Amino acid sequence: MSTKAIIRFAKREDGVSFSEHPQKVTHQIYHHYDGYPDFLGVALAEFINEGGETRFFNGTDDLAAQVLTHLKLGIHYGKCSIDAYNVYLETPEIISGHYDYTYYIWTKDETNEVWISIFDYTGDCIFVGQSQNLIFKYKLNTNANG
Repeated sequence: MSTKAIIRFAKREDGVSFSEHPQKVTHQIYHHYDGYPDFLGVALAEFINEGGETRFFNGTDDLAAQVLTHLKLGIHYGKCSIDAYNVYLETPEIISGHYDYTYYIWTKDETNEVWISIFDYTGDCIFVGQSQNLIFKYKLNTNANG
């Protein structure tokens, strides 16, 4: 069974809370399986937080294109080939079907600051923060003590 997720891009606006679904979404990516925060969430956060610094991007459109390319090539699975059946670009206005997780990647054009919100299938906001905080919360501890 797949763990479906959508990744939505929104521009940060005054008066719009990170813990609420924004009305304006610029791009939407559907990710068919492995959409849970400790995999897809961490993969997104590590991509955005490249080497401890926020990845350079030239506006929301550019960051969305970079994320789509990264996911479509399957780099988060340790490969680099087109994955024809897992990642799709969708029209943001269309929200149909059942999703286990909804991710919002928030940007503000004047800055290189990125925030991420995660909502579960019930619509509850389960995470709000920057990429390094998501990695800290959801990445499995891999040291000798487990």
